Amino acid sequence: MIIREELDQYLFITQHDHAYIAGEMFSNLKKEFLPSKHYESLKFAIHQHDRAWVIPDSHPLLDDYTGKPYSFLNYPEKLKLQFYKFGIEQVNMANSYAAILCSLHYCSLVKNNVSNDCKVFVEKEKLRQKHLINKLKLSQNEVEILDYQIKILNLCDNIALYVCMTQPNIRKDYEHPMFEKGFENSDFFNQSGYRGIVPMFIQGKLKVKFNYSPFEHHFDVKIIYKTVTKSLIKEIGLASAYQQANSSYYALRIT
Repeated sequence: MIIREELDQYLFITQHDHAYIAGEMFSNLKKEFLPSKHYESLKFAIHQHDRAWVIPDSHPLLDDYTGKPYSFLNYPEKLKLQFYKFGIEQVNMANSYAAILCSLHYCSLVKNNVSNDCKVFVEKEKLRQKHLINKLKLSQNEVEILDYQIKILNLCDNIALYVCMTQPNIRKDYEHPMFEKGFENSDFFNQSGYRGIVPMFIQGKLKVKFNYSPFEHHFDVKIIYKTVTKSLIKEIGLASAYQQANSSYYALRIT
């Protein structure tokens, strides 16, 4: 779950809704960035890369220590890894190539974690990746293309995270630290120089701009969310309060 805390309420955006936005980012990338091989599988992987969160996001949990809802940033590790595994298995039922990409993506998220659970997860996923590569009879060239496609997935994921995690019209220096210097490993997509792509909301407007836009043209995305008051959570519990909340949305222009 992506969560923005406000004075007396929380704003919730599900990871799967965020993944759909990432898919919209992919569909609007400049043509020179789009691979010709396995295009549809890559598109499917980007749309489904957070399928692992469908079940946990349907029943958000409260952190007993902080008294705040768990977001994807601090969700309990053992549970998260189990959902990662389940999500990859679900994607694999529909598209094994996309499952390789999702597996690589999840491994990249925990690669620097030294816990034994994460090490075991990565080791098992590497075996899955090898099995699926052999099953699909991918050539060495196609295996190397996976690295580039993961860069595309990560870029679309990060831009979608930015537009979901960031309060519109907020000053750049008040944004989440993970976006302060732009998107990690995005240098390749900035054709105007060596620096990575840096996003920014245009003050007073529901618009996002970049120091260099990787997109073919301007387009709109819909941010679907629920708001739940802190008082209602205290009264009936987080899960019930979340279920009772109605979904709303606002549109953002990506420029």
